[in-house]
Amino acid sequence: MSLQSNPSSSSSLLIGLDLAEQLNDRLWMQANLVQALRSALEYLCTTVGFKGGEVIVQTPQEDQCYLHLALDPPYSWSQPLVREKLNALVRQILSEERLVIGRTDLEVGVALPLTSPLGIQGVLLLAGEPSAETGDETLAWLGRTLGRRIAVERTWTGLSGGRRGLQKALTAINAAHSAFHDLETVETLLAQAVNELLGAHQVVLYVFEDTGSDLALRKTMGRVGEWRSVTSLRLERGLVAESARLKVPLFIPRVSEDARYDPQCDGELGNGDSAMIVFPAIADQRVQGLIVVTHLPGRMVSDEEKRWLSVLAGAWAYAIHNTRLINSLRVINANLEVSRWQLINSRNTLRALFDSLPNSIYIVDRQYTLMAVNKSRVSRLGVHPSQVVGKACFVALFGRSQPCAGCKVMDTFLSAQAQTRSLSEQADDGSLREWEITTYPIQGEDGQTLQVIVYENDVTERRRMESRVIQSEKLAAVGQLAAGVAHEINNPLAAILANAQLLRRDLHSEDEGIEESLRLIEIASTRAVRVVQNLLSFARKDNGEMTWISINQSLEKALALLNHEIVSRGVQVEINLAENLPEIFGSAENLESVWLNLLLNAMDAMPQGEGRLVIHSWQDDETLYVSIRDNGYGINPEHLPHIFEPFFTTKGPGKGTGLGLSLCYQIVRQHGGSIHVESQPGEGTEFVVSLPQKFAS
Repeated sequence: MSLQSNPSSSSSLLIGLDLAEQLNDRLWMQANLVQALRSALEYLCTTVGFKGGEVIVQTPQEDQCYLHLALDPPYSWSQPLVREKLNALVRQILSEERLVIGRTDLEVGVALPLTSPLGIQGVLLLAGEPSAETGDETLAWLGRTLGRRIAVERTWTGLSGGRRGLQKALTAINAAHSAFHDLETVETLLAQAVNELLGAHQVVLYVFEDTGSDLALRKTMGRVGEWRSVTSLRLERGLVAESARLKVPLFIPRVSEDARYDPQCDGELGNGDSAMIVFPAIADQRVQGLIVVTHLPGRMVSDEEKRWLSVLAGAWAYAIHNTRLINSLRVINANLEVSRWQLINSRNTLRALFDSLPNSIYIVDRQYTLMAVNKSRVSRLGVHPSQVVGKACFVALFGRSQPCAGCKVMDTFLSAQAQTRSLSEQADDGSLREWEITTYPIQGEDGQTLQVIVYENDVTERRRMESRVIQSEKLAAVGQLAAGVAHEINNPLAAILANAQLLRRDLHSEDEGIEESLRLIEIASTRAVRVVQNLLSFARKDNGEMTWISINQSLEKALALLNHEIVSRGVQVEINLAENLPEIFGSAENLESVWLNLLLNAMDAMPQGEGRLVIHSWQDDETLYVSIRDNGYGINPEHLPHIFEPFFTTKGPGKGTGLGLSLCYQIVRQHGGSIHVESQPGEGTEFVVSLPQKFAS
């Protein structure tokens, strides 16, 4: 058994406002005490969570129980032995006025005294355990609330014949405990009731503006039942100040004979021989206000009237205290509501910002569990963020059974430093995507890394641009090299070729070996001259002779030059050139060399007698396009990034110099255009050249 002293103070009321208001209504809106207690007991069992209980109305001076009310008590309570122990527990609580919690041997969760300003009124037994929010102060409040209701009923029942003003006193008490009346109404009813009970000359209420302060509001009521004046003052001296300081009532038979009287604080008296009653209203161990009554000297105040004053003062004190608590809670609730909306708005703003980021971002804990993920990341999976949150990131995002190779999440947890790694991923369309993944630590106040932010940046385009810059720099370097050495190589080659041709013409040898050697010298020299010419063309800085030209005509001219090769190789050519294409300002000679190189490469990549070429031109907005597609062997994916590099070739020895596509790339760039290639091994290759329609006529 746990035996605890009943707290005389209630620094904070640990009970919900709804519960307090509902319980007060059930107690004070029922005229019959039995119905009121039964309704309150039912509400407690339903709301707070008790299984059942009993109310025993009995004072320590009474040998017999005045009222015994039971509601679903445990079966054991009806057994003689347990009943005897319960009666002993009730007598102990009545004599010691103490709170008992946790008598498991009797199935008693709580046994508390029902107290009132008139003394203990009985005991409440509750079976089961109260909720976690029901503390000792809450239980003490319950005991006082039920005790005051019983005291009022018994006092009213015990009065013989009644008195003028008792009905108003009961009305004032009821109003003080009801949620349907404001404090102004309670105080008006209180002053009227005191007036009627004591036949007062004047009733004055002092209400402290704040507990612990000496600043008070003085409200004076005349005999007509209306407030005559309301003033604010500081209670520093006088009878009222002393009663508040000592927390005891004062009964002054003649105010004029008491040296403590101060007119400024205690108020001016209409009759200097008046008697005065000062009764403090105490709640939460603090004086919430004071009731001051003046009447004719010589009138005795009975014990019964003092008890009624005590009940009225107590009810008023708790009305003030509860009103302040309610107002404080309303302010807190309003502030909480404002804070809640601010948090909601902040959360929505952050969520919108989080989801609007074009790059992928998600947050994980030490178990790799996804705590949050933005829409950009899950859009790659085609799901909603809620479908992956709470799962391991390597399972939900990458379809793996364990953390990804090279993952930097755990490194960030251990080092508390940002980490970066690269990842190549093949998209659904077969293209290769490049990702730069950075992990950032989220640290707590103690510096410990709690979570990690994973930021995935798509750097595919940046890598492509970097490759193009590198390619351009390579081309520039090769161009400078070619310009410097081409002429030095060209002169000896010209001499070798000329002498070989002269020897073949002048030397009529019948030796076939010599003839074949001279022919091979001539062929090799011619090939070397062609390489040098390509180098010179590659290194040339000008755009050739610029004029207005037709794309279709330059294509037809290139096809005409290659007609012999096309026929001899058995290539089928499909030509689909758009009509009325605008002319562009460019070099016809250079563009023809582009078409020639692309067409020759296409024919070299196709099987003999089975080749098929498709040539297509069209216009889109202000850009002209030329497509050359073949059904050849195709280009391996690992070779595609290098095909425009100088001297890179996939042809066999002696079949290509590796300068053709480099020249094409340079010429197209000089015309402000671009060249793209798509190829699948075994399915052929397509080159698409785009040229801007600037300076169009």
